Amino acid sequence: MTLGGLVTRLAMISTYNHIHMHHHIMALPSSPSTWVLTAILLDLGYYCFHRASHEVGLLWAVHQVHHSSQEFNLTTAFRQPVLEGLGWLTHWFYLPLAFFIPTSQMLVHSEFNFLYQFLIHTELLGDLGPLGYVLNTASHHRVHHGANRYCLDKNYGGWLSVWDRIFGTFQEERTEEDIVYGLVDQPQFF
Repeated sequence: MTLGGLVTRLAMISTYNHIHMHHHIMALPSSPSTWVLTAILLDLGYYCFHRASHEVGLLWAVHQVHHSSQEFNLTTAFRQPVLEGLGWLTHWFYLPLAFFIPTSQMLVHSEFNFLYQFLIHTELLGDLGPLGYVLNTASHHRVHHGANRYCLDKNYGGWLSVWDRIFGTFQEERTEEDIVYGLVDQPQFF
């Protein structure tokens, strides 16, 4: 992590914590239901961040680094843009949670979400059947990384696929068509 990344991370955590400590609407108890609610709401925040990263030009300029790989495997998950980490962009979308969710729970769930995102960057896993109605699967995320026409602007969810289904951005993988990975206008370096 860069010094700039550390500074912006601390700024975001401090802002979140200040909002939670001084302006929370409701103090939720540290209970299993709060942990489940945090996981669900944090994923909604991730969906909003991820969708904005594809639809807002400045955010896409940062995020496209992650999508530029013409391969889809676990190393693709590591292609995280420096500027995204520098601003800790994802977490600013979690600020509304500060009105209800304690800082520690937000941070724990953001790390779980990040880990789950890593695991679904693979071609090794196929369709997971009915779990795919709720969970974001590797199959769904392959569509997200595809440059095929039917793949564009689809499947933004973190660990849940329900947000894509609710907001009309869900797309199943088509087994009859190979997915082409990378950007639509892939830079040619060689």
